[in-house]
Amino acid sequence: MSNFNFTDFYIGYPGHPFFRDLGLVEDDVIRVIIQKYEMILFTNKGDVFGEPDLGANLEELLFETRLSNEYIEGVIKVQIETYIPEIANINYTLSVTIYDDPERFQEYMEVIFNIKDYEVFAVIG
Repeated sequence: MSNFNFTDFYIGYPGHPFFRDLGLVEDDVIRVIIQKYEMILFTNKGDVFGEPDLGANLEELLFETRLSNEYIEGVIKVQIETYIPEIANINYTLSVTIYDDPERFQEYMEVIFNIKDYEVFAVIG
């Protein structure tokens, strides 16, 4: 693994599955990667001052006309490659599945990210 300074602010919150009370600094590389990944996943482009391309825009992509799972996975992977350099030599898996919800007359998306012993599961929509 490359030598990275991966110390970051701890952004966990009560209710998060891995919340640690009184944490100010995160110094475990896998948890830093997960924090950055979650930031990418739940951010829209243009939301972060000074980083206009940061964010996966998942809600916008979900409501585009029938984009493929592979296309959306590609968008997320480009974000990961750009904004999470610490992940360069670490194996991970990413899967996106889009489902129809006929009761609400819309679609929703499940995004599953696995790295080491962690699984990050998100539902968008």
